[in-house]
Amino acid sequence: MVGITRIGTYFPRRRLDRALIAKAWGARVPAGTRTVAGFDEDALTMATDAVLACLGDADPAGFDALYFASTSSPYLEKQVASMIATAADLRRDLVVADLAGSVRAGLAALRAALDGVRAGSLRTALVAAADARLAEPESEMEPLLGDGAAAVAVGGDGVVAELVSAASVAEEFTYVWRTDEQRTLRVSETRFGTSHGYVRDMAEAIGAALRKAELPPARVARLVLGAPEPRAAAEAARRAGLDPARQLEASLLAEAGLLGTPEPLALLARALETAAPGDFLVVGAYGEGADALVLRATERLPAARPRPLADRLAHGIALPSYERYLRARGVLPSEPMGEPVTAMIEWKELKQDMRLYGSRCEACGLVQYPQARDRMQDHKLGKRGSVFTFTIDNLAPVPEHPMPMAVIDLDGGGRVYLQVTDAAEGEVKVGAPVELTFRRLHEAGGNRNYFWKARPALT
Repeated sequence: MVGITRIGTYFPRRRLDRALIAKAWGARVPAGTRTVAGFDEDALTMATDAVLACLGDADPAGFDALYFASTSSPYLEKQVASMIATAADLRRDLVVADLAGSVRAGLAALRAALDGVRAGSLRTALVAAADARLAEPESEMEPLLGDGAAAVAVGGDGVVAELVSAASVAEEFTYVWRTDEQRTLRVSETRFGTSHGYVRDMAEAIGAALRKAELPPARVARLVLGAPEPRAAAEAARRAGLDPARQLEASLLAEAGLLGTPEPLALLARALETAAPGDFLVVGAYGEGADALVLRATERLPAARPRPLADRLAHGIALPSYERYLRARGVLPSEPMGEPVTAMIEWKELKQDMRLYGSRCEACGLVQYPQARDRMQDHKLGKRGSVFTFTIDNLAPVPEHPMPMAVIDLDGGGRVYLQVTDAAEGEVKVGAPVELTFRRLHEAGGNRNYFWKARPALT
């Protein structure tokens, strides 16, 4: 049996009320809020958070591959999967790959991982998909998009959703695109693109996957579709012979937005919250064609359900203005800050700063960070703890004020001094529980520097 063994999701805490977009442009937009990556977040950091959520208490050394999928990677030339693997403390001999090109890359990465395990070239694999896509201000896509990430573990043991069949369609069709010289998405003839691009190809892929599985559409418990808008998903479901009202997993548009590459995986996580053993689930993604997978929930699912998406979306922090959103996404400029980190320094301190290792004294057992050398053993630091003391800095040259700085006592030993992010007023206080998150620290010398920060542990 080959299939999904774990699944985790991540949503940034910041929210933009779409009414602020409507007010700024005098336009009608869908109701609800969209998730917004913060100043220190991007597809890399969100994917790392999703991977850590997916791993839970699993041993990072037990995975053979990590595939990263995104259409909004912070690097056009640099292996982001390697950075995520390092931050998650995965093995050095890991197989890594970055997938991009369209929002079907997330599901394509999952299929590649499943095929690798089924073929025997991999025992286990992780897939991480994340996007923080940017639309042109005042465009039809701007209020629809949302930021987020999902990660899936694949293997042959402990499977909660078994792979039954897969099918794909590949055909050139210009609908949503972005060239190498453009920052924002472009959309061509929405109604025509939906009907003759998305709906046609998605229905064809779903139908082919169901025929391979010898499964009539009526037997599908949940249909999970990434889509350019909810009505398109409903139309694709109808054309494939399914009932949208009964079988289609509802869109995340109202509470988060259209997520891009992680959307099918995030919706799959929500479907697995309530699926019963034996239920068949169909997952689809689109982009110059479509991919579809048929999965069957196993008897292991009830004991290993993913954390509810409602929990992940709780405790949002509302952005005070549309202008603050534009500044967070780099549409309005902010002052760069920080000193360049050389490749030599990064290499020298990689285990300490990215894998987050301290030292344990061989004589007394004291754990300390940064690492020391004499009579010390490497000690992997925990990623949860509590605030020992803190200060609020209103003068630091950072894009967002105020900036809390806290001394954190980590579970399992060790004390670290870190910036605090994603904190609402009053949440940073002595004794408050926190968890560590991998974030963008600053930019300098034409590159980005990533490091760990603390955030309130709300659940």
